[in-house]
Amino acid sequence: MNLKEKESRLFFHTYKRLPLEVERGEGCYLYTKDGKKYLDMFSGLAVNALGYAHPAIIKAVDEQVRKYTHLSNFFIQEPQIQLAERLLTLSGFDKIFFSNSGTEAIEGSIKLIRKWGKQNGKKIIFGMSNGFSGRTMGALSLMDKEKYREGYEPFLPNFDSIDFNNVDDLTSKVDGQTAAVFLEFIQGEGGIVGVTEEFVSALKSLREKFGFLIVADEIQSGIGRTGKLFGFQHFDIVPDIITVAKPIGGGLPVGAIIGSKKVADVWTYGVHGTTFGGNPVACAAGVATLDTVMTDSFLKNVVANAEYFKAKVVEMEAKIPVIKEIRVYGYMIGIELTIESSSIVDAILQKGVLVNSTAGNVIRILPPLIAGKQEFDRLLTVLSEVLAVTS
Repeated sequence: MNLKEKESRLFFHTYKRLPLEVERGEGCYLYTKDGKKYLDMFSGLAVNALGYAHPAIIKAVDEQVRKYTHLSNFFIQEPQIQLAERLLTLSGFDKIFFSNSGTEAIEGSIKLIRKWGKQNGKKIIFGMSNGFSGRTMGALSLMDKEKYREGYEPFLPNFDSIDFNNVDDLTSKVDGQTAAVFLEFIQGEGGIVGVTEEFVSALKSLREKFGFLIVADEIQSGIGRTGKLFGFQHFDIVPDIITVAKPIGGGLPVGAIIGSKKVADVWTYGVHGTTFGGNPVACAAGVATLDTVMTDSFLKNVVANAEYFKAKVVEMEAKIPVIKEIRVYGYMIGIELTIESSSIVDAILQKGVLVNSTAGNVIRILPPLIAGKQEFDRLLTVLSEVLAVTS
C-alpha cells in the first residue's frame, strides 16, 4: 500500500493532497523522494517566510528544544517575552495573547470583543464578503462563503457580513449596536484584493461616530509579506486589534492577538487561556524570524523584487489575453485570469513550480520572503509557457 492509499484509509477526507512525497526542503525549494526538485512559490500558504531549513530558525529551535519544549502558561517563559516585546515594539500596540493558530486568534478576538461589547452596550460583529477567517464556528460566523459554511448551521448569533469595498453597504449596516468590524485589508483567499481608500475612509468615520472596534486580520498579509510589518499599514488607518499567525513562528504553529489600549484591560486572570499557545520553541523560532525579516534592507528587497516581478508580468499581460488583472502587494500576488485557474496551477506544478488557485480564477503566489530574482525569473518562464498555450 503506497502513501496515498494509506492517507485515504487513515484520514478524514478533508484535504485534497498534492501528488508529491516531500523528503526535505531547502531555501525556496522542495525535494521529493523520486529525486525531483520543486520551486515553492506558495511557501506553505504564506507560513514559511524564510523558506526551508533557514540557519537562523534551525539555530533558534535547536537551542530552545535543548532547554525545554513546553511549559504550562502558569510559568513566565523567556521566548514568549522576547517575541511579545518585538511584536509590541514594532506595532506600537499594548498587549498580546499567544494562540496556536490564526483561527484561534480570530476566535479569541471574538471573545475579547464580546466582553468589551458587553461593557459598552454593543453586540453586533461584522465580517466581510469573500473574507476568510478560519474553520472554527466563530470564524465561520464571520464569513459568507457557503463553500466553507454549508452544513455547519446554525452559526453564532449577532454576526453579519458587509460587502467588501461597498461603502453604501457599510454605512447602512454599522450603527451604535456595532461592537466590531473584522477585515483583511488585503484579502488572500478572496483573490489578493485590497481595500479601497474610500472604504477605509468611511470605516474610520463610522468608528469615530459609533465607537466600535476595527480588527485587522493580518494572518496572511502580516510580518513583512507586503513590504511592511502589516498590510493595513499601506492604508491611512490604525485598527484596535490585530490577529497574526502563519509566518510568525518561522514554520512552527503560533498565532497572536495584539490589542491597543482600548482593549488592554478587558481580560482578567482566568477568563481566557490556552494549553499550547505560545509554545517556547515556536516563539524562539518567531524571534529569529522577526529579527531576520524586520530590517530595512530585507523589506526593501521584498519591495524591489515584487516590483520587478510585476513589471515583467505586465509585459506578459500585453501578449497573453487570458490575463485579466495583476494585483501585487509585495510578496502577496494575484494574477486574475479570464478562465478557471486550477488547471493552470496544475500545469505549472508539472513544470516544477508550486503556486495556488483561489477565488476560482486567480493564481495566488505567496513566495518565501527570501525568494529573489532568480526564483521569480523561473516562475515567469513557467507562467509564460503555460499561459501561452491557453491563448
